[in-house]
Amino acid sequence: MITISIAGLLALLLSALSLRLLLQVAPQTKLMDYPGDRRRIHSEAVPRIGGLAIFSGILASLVAVPLLTRAEQYGLSGAALLVLVGALDDRYHLGARLRLVAQIGAGLLLTLGGGVVITDLGDLLGGGPLLLGTWAVPFTVLAIVGLINAFNMVDGIDGLAGGLTMIALGSLLFFLPMGSGTYLLLISTLAALVPYLICNLELCRCPCKVFLGDAGSMLLGYLIVWGLIEASRSPGGIMPITAIWLTAVPLMDTLAVIMRRLKNGRHPFNADRGHLHHLLARHFHSTRNALILLLLLATLLAGMGIMGLALGIAEAHMLYLAMGIFALYLWTLGKVPKIYRRRLSNRPKKVKSASSSIVNSDRSSLLTDCQKVRS
Repeated sequence: MITISIAGLLALLLSALSLRLLLQVAPQTKLMDYPGDRRRIHSEAVPRIGGLAIFSGILASLVAVPLLTRAEQYGLSGAALLVLVGALDDRYHLGARLRLVAQIGAGLLLTLGGGVVITDLGDLLGGGPLLLGTWAVPFTVLAIVGLINAFNMVDGIDGLAGGLTMIALGSLLFFLPMGSGTYLLLISTLAALVPYLICNLELCRCPCKVFLGDAGSMLLGYLIVWGLIEASRSPGGIMPITAIWLTAVPLMDTLAVIMRRLKNGRHPFNADRGHLHHLLARHFHSTRNALILLLLLATLLAGMGIMGLALGIAEAHMLYLAMGIFALYLWTLGKVPKIYRRRLSNRPKKVKSASSSIVNSDRSSLLTDCQKVRS
């Protein structure tokens, strides 16, 4: 227990100190997110240093760990690769291909180097565990890359990626041996997230706002999938299907967005404002309300997954239920254009000339988002 407390405290303090130091150099190094394209919802340049600060806190917490296992050594090497490439991408805009190469490299370090592999998918068909055999490593790397990109894509409003990480990792703590290396890693990550979230959400009168950046969003996705795999391999741990429930919100959003973009003949990684958090923020006229709703939804779905595990509900049934919820989610998204049209039709037809340009601009934005969802 003392080791856990020391690790968490070190991660918290070093993350806060790193934020303070990086804030001084971010403008000079151009690690900034500048407002410009239509996807940006901030009006001033914001430092993209959250991921660097979080990783610094995690590394500092390793002082409390007497000896790293092989899995932890290779796993942290993969994390370092993602943070390095992510930081370079935040600065020089390297592009999706180089990020993908780094993600695959990190996945290979964790699987081939550290031996952290998904060996089966659980009893999804009722006839016993579905063993992956020789496909175990490729499938694991695919899962790692997929979840990294899911968290990278969901990082669109303040607090969302960090909040979803808190929910997923906090849930996993109940299924890992206390004091194990993975348990300490998750504790350190949660502690290191706290200073970032305070700055990102501008809580406690924090004078500076920061973003995760690609370095941070990729790091969090990687650490979550690492924790999920370890928890599924641990005695008394989670079922493989439970992992889907613990990360349901980013997975559903990413799959729906990719499906829409491919259907529309666009590249799946071409960014737009068709994500769920964008639609909710526009509907509620508040990113904070959208954040609260999404975190409540993520907590509910994670709770359902854990409840299904505790009650011993068949894995196949949990899979069918998850598929049903995703189908309901897609059906609901299909209703969004109708809701937007109703909102527009209910607006007053006569407005003052001083505000007419604002209304027309907002109407154009709503129609554009409506067309994206419908397509």
